[in-house]
Amino acid sequence: MRPLIRSFSLACLAALVAITAQAETGILWVKVLNLKNTPVHKVSVGTEGPGSSAFTDDRGLARIRLAPQTRPGTWVTLEVSSGNYAFVSPWNRNVLIPPFENESENFVTVYLTARGDREALESGKFAVALAAKFNATLAPKLKDERTTEEERKAALAEVARSFGLTPEEADRAISEWGKKAVDPYDKGVIALYQQNYPEATEQLSSSYEMRKSAFEKALAEMVEVTFSLGQSLYGQGRYREAVEKFQAANALRNDDADIINYLGIALTQAGHYNEAEPYLSRALAICEKSLGADHPNTATSLNSLALLYESQGKYAEAEPLFKRALVIREKSLGADHPHTATSLNNLALLYASQSKYAEAEPLYKRALTILEKIHGADHPSTATNLANLAALYYSQGKYAEAEPLFRHALAIREKALGAEHPSTATNLDNLAALYDSQGKYAEAEPLYKRALAVREKALGADHPSTATSLDNLAELYRSQGRYAEAEPLVKRALAIREKSLGADHPSTATSLNNLAGFYESQGKYAEAEPLFKRALAIREKALGVDHPDTATSLNNLAGLHFSQGRYAEAEPLVKRALAIREKSLGADHPSTATSLNNLAELYRSQGRYAEAEPLFKRALAIAEETLGAEHPNVATVLENYVKLLRKMNREAEAIKLESRAKEIRAKTDKK
Repeated sequence: MRPLIRSFSLACLAALVAITAQAETGILWVKVLNLKNTPVHKVSVGTEGPGSSAFTDDRGLARIRLAPQTRPGTWVTLEVSSGNYAFVSPWNRNVLIPPFENESENFVTVYLTARGDREALESGKFAVALAAKFNATLAPKLKDERTTEEERKAALAEVARSFGLTPEEADRAISEWGKKAVDPYDKGVIALYQQNYPEATEQLSSSYEMRKSAFEKALAEMVEVTFSLGQSLYGQGRYREAVEKFQAANALRNDDADIINYLGIALTQAGHYNEAEPYLSRALAICEKSLGADHPNTATSLNSLALLYESQGKYAEAEPLFKRALVIREKSLGADHPHTATSLNNLALLYASQSKYAEAEPLYKRALTILEKIHGADHPSTATNLANLAALYYSQGKYAEAEPLFRHALAIREKALGAEHPSTATNLDNLAALYDSQGKYAEAEPLYKRALAVREKALGADHPSTATSLDNLAELYRSQGRYAEAEPLVKRALAIREKSLGADHPSTATSLNNLAGFYESQGKYAEAEPLFKRALAIREKALGVDHPDTATSLNNLAGLHFSQGRYAEAEPLVKRALAIREKSLGADHPSTATSLNNLAELYRSQGRYAEAEPLFKRALAIAEETLGAEHPNVATVLENYVKLLRKMNREAEAIKLESRAKEIRAKTDKK
C-alpha cells in the first residue's frame, strides 16, 4: 500500500482550523473538490430528504443543516442541485456523519466531476468509481446463470451516461487504469468489473485486511471494499463467505438497500431462508419509502422476496408479489420491456411449480414473444425462455414438444455464449434429463459428462453447480445398475455441498438423499436409513415441517421402510407426506397423487384392499387431469391399480387397465 503523505500549505491548515472552530450540533460541513484537488465553488450541496442545502464558498466548503433526528455515525445521501456535476467519491453519494464536537474529523470531503469532462478519464479515482458503480448496478443471479453481455452493456451504458460519457470511453478508462493500478482495492474492483473473480477476491481480501486495521478512519471505504468482496465471493458460489461480508457491510451501513438485498439473496442461496426474509422485506420497505411503490427497483425487491417465498414452498405468499412486480414493470417500463418478460417468467415458474400448466404456458409464450422482438431469436435471454417452456412440456410428459425447444436453446447458448459457458451446461443438463427420463441413456450420458466438464472448468471443481452435474451423472449410472461408477460421484457431490454450502444446507440434504437412494437400490438398507433421516432433519429445520421437499424426504424414508416390510413405521410417514402436499401444493397436485398412490400401495401390500382402492382412483383422476391421459405417471398408477384388482379377483377390469398402461408406455418409448 502506498504511504499516505499529507503536505498542507498554511492556507489549507487555516481552512481546517476554520471548519473545526465552527463545529455545531446538527451541522454537516462538506468540502467539495474536483479531480485535480481544486475546490468547487458556487455549487449547491444538500442531503436527500429533510435538511437544508447550501452553496460552496471559494474554499469549496458548504454548511448543511441536517434533519433533527440525524446523529453522528449515521449515513446520509448527498445530492447536488446542478445537473452539470456527478459524484466520483463517494460514487454512491453516501457519507458518514462525523462527530459534532471540535475534532479534526468533523467534516467530509467529496469529489465531483463535470458531466462530459474527458479529462476525468485520466484519473484513477474516476476509473475506480466507474467500475464500482457498474458492479453495484448489476443484480445478482441465482444458481449458475450468469449476467449476459447484453445486460452488462446496458449497465455500462447507464453508468457512462450518468457521467456524460460513452460506454466505450468508460470501458477504456477502467481497462487502462487496471493496467496501472497499485492499490489492491482499485485492482480488485476492476477485476470484479472484468468478472475475474479469483483475482478480485485476492485483491479485495488484501484490501479488506489493510483497511480493517484503519477501520475508524476509513469506515466509508471499509463499507465499499467489504461489499465488493462479498459480491466477488457470491460470484464464485461461495455463499456462506459472501453472507459474512454482506453482514459486515450491513453492520457498518445498515440502511443501504443494495447491501441488504444482496445479503438477503446470499442468505437464500446459503439455505438460510428464515434469516433471509427480514432482510429482503426490509430492502423492499426501503425501496418503497425512498423510491415509491411503483418504481422499477421496488419491483426488483418484490421479485427477490417472492423468490424466497417460492423456495420455501410459500406459493400463496409469493404469487401476489410476483403479480405486483409484473404490474409495476408493465406500467413503468412498458408491456414489451425485457424486465416485464422476466416478471412473466417468474410468475410462470411459480405456476409450473404448482403444476398449474394452463396458467403458466401463456405467460411463457408472451415472455418469449417479447424477448424475440427485443433481443432476437438467437439471444441468450430467449434461450432461457425457450428452456423454461420446454421444461413445462417435459413436466407434462410432452417430450416431442419439449425436445426441439431444449435443442434450440442449447444451440443459441453455444453460439452466443460459447460451448464452455455455465449457462450452456444448464442446457446440456436439460436435454440430457429429457433423454434420461425416456430411458435413452446412450444419448443422455455424453451430455451429462460434457455439462460436468464445462462446470468444472468454468466454475471450479468445488462449486455447488459442479455437484449438481455429478449427481445427474451418478443418477444415470444408478438407473443402469452401474453402481461402482455412480458411488464416487455421489460421494464427491455430497463432499462439495458440505464444504461449500454447509452441513445443514437443503442442497446437502439433496446429496444425502441421493446417496441414500443409491444404497437402497443395492439393498444396503442399514447404510441408507441414517442418510434419509439426516436429509429429513435438515429439510425440517431449513425449509420447515410443511415444505414440499420435507414431504419428499418423508416419502423416501417411508419407501425404505416399505421395502423392508416395516409397514407400521412407513404408514405415518406416508400419511404425513400426503397431508403436507395437500396443504402446500393442493389437493389436485401431481405430487399429491404420488402420495395417494404410495399410501394405496402400502395398504395393498397389507391386504387392506378396501382402503387402497379409493386412493388409487383419486390418484389416477388427479394424474390424468393435471398431467394428461398419456403421461408416464398415469401408467404407473394404472399398473399399481392393476395389481390391486387382481388381488380382488377382478380380472376383467385389470386386463382393461393393464392394456391402457401398456399403450401409454409404448407411446412414451416412441417419444
